[in-house]
Amino acid sequence: MKVNTEQAFDMLPYAVELYEKLDIEAYRKKLATKYKNKKNVDVTKVGIEVIMYIVKNSMKVKEEFFQIVAIAENKSIDEVKAQSPIKTAMTFKEIFSDEELMAFFKAAMQ
Repeated sequence: MKVNTEQAFDMLPYAVELYEKLDIEAYRKKLATKYKNKKNVDVTKVGIEVIMYIVKNSMKVKEEFFQIVAIAENKSIDEVKAQSPIKTAMTFKEIFSDEELMAFFKAAMQ
């Protein structure tokens, strides 16, 4: 899946809401402390930890979650809600594993 610039801009307000509602900054600091002074940290594993944190707290950001996936898949929210939860989760994981997209979100939030 490749997200274009227009989709990234459309996702941005929902990503910011998700970031704020789940206090991702505090979670990021917790992970930084956890992995401080550790060698050979698996960045993919850390990324999966963040995704799992978001998924575990997804009820707090349910609408934002669906909006982001709908934009990425060029579908309506109702289509996303009706599809397989595995498909939805995999799309969400792909979005938040995309280094370029995460760099865009990070730059936009600063």
